Amino acid sequence: MADSPKKPDTEGVLSRSQILSLYLPALILSIGTGIIAPVLPVFAKSFDIGIGLASMVLVGYQVGALGATLPAGYLMDKIGRRPILLAGPILMAISTILNAFAGSFWELVFYRFIGGAANQLWMQARLTVIADTAGVGQRARQITWMIGMQRGGTMLGPALGGFLAAIDIRLPFLVHGVITLLAVIPSFMIIKETAFSTQAAAAVPGATAGKAFSLKDDWVRLAPALFTVQMITFLFVQFFATVCRGGEGGTFNLYAVYAYDIGPEALGLLNFAAGVVVFPIPFITGYFMDRYGRKFVVVPSFIIYGLALAAMGVTAYLNMPYIAYVIVFFIVQGCLSTTNGTMQVLGSDVAPPFARGMFFGIWRFIAQVGALLGPALFGLVAEYIDYGTAFQVTAVAALAVALLVGLILKETVQREPARAAAG
Repeated sequence: MADSPKKPDTEGVLSRSQILSLYLPALILSIGTGIIAPVLPVFAKSFDIGIGLASMVLVGYQVGALGATLPAGYLMDKIGRRPILLAGPILMAISTILNAFAGSFWELVFYRFIGGAANQLWMQARLTVIADTAGVGQRARQITWMIGMQRGGTMLGPALGGFLAAIDIRLPFLVHGVITLLAVIPSFMIIKETAFSTQAAAAVPGATAGKAFSLKDDWVRLAPALFTVQMITFLFVQFFATVCRGGEGGTFNLYAVYAYDIGPEALGLLNFAAGVVVFPIPFITGYFMDRYGRKFVVVPSFIIYGLALAAMGVTAYLNMPYIAYVIVFFIVQGCLSTTNGTMQVLGSDVAPPFARGMFFGIWRFIAQVGALLGPALFGLVAEYIDYGTAFQVTAVAALAVALLVGLILKETVQREPARAAAG
């Protein structure tokens, strides 16, 4: 058997290319997201609305991301990964700047919708590039380390956002837009097209490198791969995983603003402090997922996260003081960090090489349905029942992930002998 072609340096976990085109943009983009995180709930509340309606600033973002999934997947196979990856941050910057000039609540929700679609374009394209190029022995590290850099950004961003909001509530949106444009500059120079790569084509009998399959051919090949017990189980796992995350933790900020009436400065400092504590966790989980397998990390991570959410519900049921919320919030954020990137790793593992873009579109569509329902469900339950029950609902979703992965989903790591031996 002929030796596999040597992988380019762009695929190294800590190569210069990965640092400039993956980790650095992830850090800068998430700093921008972190800047507006403590501002959004307060900005929404300024329109004199309740928490149920205010949750639409999170829901609108997720609806935008949902709407972008399938078109992005199709376009990535049709025109390539690179144009989609570059378009995302540019569109995100424009929509974020427009947030600052929103004259009504629903105008704000519309701009959040555009921002969610833009972020989905970047994330979906970047994950597909990793799936195209990364070996199985380093895929988890690349993805979770990217997520780790995002955690670093959300750690740095909130404190800055709170400071900027003290000057003007709209200023954080403007800063977010500017640094998002800066984040995409290295990608213009470094990112190469990876669609229909040698690695992907070699996995399909009769295929040749660089050959693009027709849409019809891709659907014919992809459909049987989707309708298996393992793939259906994975899609349910992904759905529950995004439901329990509550709009990437945005529900916790909403809860803190409405239940304890804290402002953006305090909220920013709280998120910053929590981020400092949990920042290293995704880097550790990525190593363990590559070395010991995916289930080794996923099952215990979602169990402890579900229990932490249940504990948060108890603080709400008992109307415990703010200090109790802060303590449990730190625990929840630590547990949440152990789950960061795990679903992206699983999805990249099971993606059929011959139609990754289309599969990613379908997979991320399911993920975004859950991400959309998460904050909406939390807001509605909190509004019409109580906060404690809203947290318990998300806890059940987290435990469902652990149950499905532990009992039904098979290990997704298909190790290549040479790579496995190398570590």
